[in-house]
Amino acid sequence: MAKNYDNTDFFWTSRGDLLIGGAGDLEDTNSDPLRSLIQEVKTRIEADQGDWRPFPNLGATISDFVGEPNNQTTADNIKVRIISALAQDGFVNTKDMEIKYMPVSIDHLLIRISFKVSPTTKNKNSTQLLYNLLYNYSDNNIYFIR
Repeated sequence: MAKNYDNTDFFWTSRGDLLIGGAGDLEDTNSDPLRSLIQEVKTRIEADQGDWRPFPNLGATISDFVGEPNNQTTADNIKVRIISALAQDGFVNTKDMEIKYMPVSIDHLLIRISFKVSPTTKNKNSTQLLYNLLYNYSDNNIYFIR
C-alpha cells in the first residue's frame, strides 16, 4: 500500500509567495493536503544542492544538464537525479513514484511524475497524484503544469 503523503504546510503560490487567508492568518494546505507534497516536489526539483543552507544536500541539481543534447541518455540522467532528490531522507517512497519523459522540442523535455498515495478522507480518497513539468535545457527553466 502507498504511503500517506497528507501533510499541512504553508500554502505557497506558484511564485513562492505566502497567502493570507480570509481570517487574516497565513493560508495553509489543510484543505488540500496533497498540495504540500507538490510544493516540496517542486522545491526539490528546482533546487541545486547547496541552495538551502540548512539542507545542503536538498535538490536535484538539474542545472548540470544545461546545454546537453536532448537525448535518451540525458533524459535518463535527469530522471535519476529527480528520483534521488525525491527519495532523499525518505520523503517519497520510490515504489510510490513513476517518472516518464518525452522530448517535445530540441531543448524541452516533458516529464510526468505519478505518485501512488494512500487514500484518506483528508485527500478526498485519492489514490494517485499526477504532476507534469517541462524542462528547458537551454535556459534551465522548469515549468510546472498541474
